[in-house]
Amino acid sequence: MSVIAFPRRPARAVPALLTRTAGLLGRDALAVLIIGAWTALLALAMPKLLVQDSWLSLVDGRLVAQHGLPHTDTLTLWTLGRPWTDQQWGAHLVLYELTRAGGLRLLIAFSIACVLTALVTACVATRKLGATPGAAALGALLPLLGSPWLTQVRSQSLALPLFVAVYALLAFDARSPGRRVLLVLPLLALWANLHGSVVMAAGLTSLYGLTLLRSSEHRLRAAALVVGAPLCVLATPYGFAVVGYYKLMLVSSPLTHFVHEWQAPTVEKLTAGLFASAFAVVAFWARHPRAVTSFERWAIALLLVAAMAALRNAIWFELAAAITFPRLLDATWRMRPQTDGVRRVNLFLGLAVTAGVLALVVAQLGRPQSWLQRDLPPSAAAAIAHAAGPTGIVLSDDEHADWLLWQEPSLAGRVAYDVRFELFDAHELEMLTRLQRGSTPVWNACGNVASIVTFPTPADRQRVAREGVLGAHVRTLVALPGLAAVARETKPGRCPL
Repeated sequence: MSVIAFPRRPARAVPALLTRTAGLLGRDALAVLIIGAWTALLALAMPKLLVQDSWLSLVDGRLVAQHGLPHTDTLTLWTLGRPWTDQQWGAHLVLYELTRAGGLRLLIAFSIACVLTALVTACVATRKLGATPGAAALGALLPLLGSPWLTQVRSQSLALPLFVAVYALLAFDARSPGRRVLLVLPLLALWANLHGSVVMAAGLTSLYGLTLLRSSEHRLRAAALVVGAPLCVLATPYGFAVVGYYKLMLVSSPLTHFVHEWQAPTVEKLTAGLFASAFAVVAFWARHPRAVTSFERWAIALLLVAAMAALRNAIWFELAAAITFPRLLDATWRMRPQTDGVRRVNLFLGLAVTAGVLALVVAQLGRPQSWLQRDLPPSAAAAIAHAAGPTGIVLSDDEHADWLLWQEPSLAGRVAYDVRFELFDAHELEMLTRLQRGSTPVWNACGNVASIVTFPTPADRQRVAREGVLGAHVRTLVALPGLAAVARETKPGRCPL
């Protein structure tokens, strides 16, 4: 009988893995601690991560899954039949299918995983580029401190790790040019179906390609980046139709006057981290520009200008800073090498943090689904849909319009509008703003056609009610801290929206 001798080398794989893990925890325990703390905070705040764009993603994803790629609006009354390019269709479909498979818990867990993947990838990238463990860990603080809204569940979540990967690949190539930089192109092609920020990443890629054209050795790769990056933006089922979409969104967009995140940031509590990190990056960059790659020297400046132009761009600056800032910090203040005793303490600390965070995440994911919807229970949406009946029009505030459409699909075409403000022109957006403030002329023209009206809070309802536009016969349907809804008598009228 012949005996088959199996190689013994695989048996050593587990000890080798444990050794590498112990070495990682010993060196980078501070990064493990910081990322673990972010994980714990996100797990505790899971219900708060669901925002209006979360519900929009689910509604649009369901539409794509059931009816294919949309080209005209079928969801809201005042934009019914208008041309609509759902550029983020891929992200919407992914988020919807995740929710269909595992409920809101899986949706939020996936979104948190995207955030953590971006942070971990940024730490690994900056360490590979030469940052010390302590500085890399401090860099992981920046994204959530400077742009905490990146944790919200939305199509943008899927773009976070893609941005870090693209920025890191370009930074690596600036230090050691090679064919691996071409991996940026398939990442951009994927990104083009997930989120519109792909335009910014494609712009960085093309600009980097232009810097390579000076060298005859790299001209072929440079040409591929310069030409290929913009073409990747068109790699969607919409094809050249997305050009009009990007023109609307990026060139003199009316959203800059009406949507907060499209406006320049101002100094306030929410943006304090952004301005503090921007000041630190600029100060250290001015002192030690050679501490980072040639790509980062100009890319971080462009991303900062973009962040100061529109709040929504702060996310990309902060993620880039997580890669670039640690080496600027090292150039200014080099941290002392770790001793064996410190590494042993780090190992214990890293293991304890990892075990504690995993236990917390498991416990949070084990909570009932109703916990995630405690602020907006499905029963509230059902009460609104029942009061509206089969034909009633619902004038919902933008925070709850897509939540209603998600919970009650029968309201499609009868909710007045939602957060897809790109479907309106500047004059119509001005009318919507006046409507939200309770302007009598606009209410007489548009608000009176709705039998159900919702407000972000009871205080908003009282403010509008004081204007007298709701009428005399008003019945309260829902009165929650974050949602108020009333039924009222309608009056004949024709809204110009």
